[in-house]
Amino acid sequence: MKSRHRIGLVAAGSAALLGLAAVTPASAATMSAASVHRGSVGCFNYSWGDGSATYTIYYHNTCNVRSAIAGTTNALFNNKWCATVGAGAKGHTVVYNKPMTFSSAKGGHC
Repeated sequence: MKSRHRIGLVAAGSAALLGLAAVTPASAATMSAASVHRGSVGCFNYSWGDGSATYTIYYHNTCNVRSAIAGTTNALFNNKWCATVGAGAKGHTVVYNKPMTFSSAKGGHC
């Protein structure tokens, strides 16, 4: 009788732990969600998320010619970035400071 009682307690304890584990990831994911910023300029759609050390900017050239996307960050020096992207292509750029402005040149290059 005692061994059945122990098995029941272990099973109940395991079920409670499993139930708690199923709830924890969902609440943790909600708390760590970063803001995603989206926009468009000229031939490009772009997005970037709030980062702690780096910011990755994703972009998509929607024009039918090679074009350039450029921008600035909030750094005091070396605050400009630029990428030449083929027609219809997607890409990404990593910057070390928060993106501030975006510009585009249809048919242009960096």
